[in-house]
Amino acid sequence: MNINERSKFKHLTAFILVLLAEKDHSPREVQQLLLGDFPGFTRDMSTVYRCLSSLEKEGLVEVNWHLPDGGAAKKIYSLTEKGWEALYEWKEDISIRKGNFEVFLKKIESLIEGEK
Repeated sequence: MNINERSKFKHLTAFILVLLAEKDHSPREVQQLLLGDFPGFTRDMSTVYRCLSSLEKEGLVEVNWHLPDGGAAKKIYSLTEKGWEALYEWKEDISIRKGNFEVFLKKIESLIEGEK
């Protein structure tokens, strides 16, 4: 599956991969980090679960169960080697997009200045 096919969650996939590259997390932790680290993030928990499930099926993340004493078991997601490869692919894609967005912003700012 290429980067364009994975983008059905927009950049949610990239955001989750980078969070899991930093540290293994439960789905709830991923959701909280997304809300805190990525301004304007608006995906609900069910979308995060669907994305994690898709990443697992693709072999980009793996799941281990954390079994705390006296608490409920919870899934902990971690990045696989294939996930690291996808993360670097996203880095390249986002770098290109960032450059294009910067060109766009310069052009629109020039147009706005020209109207004054």
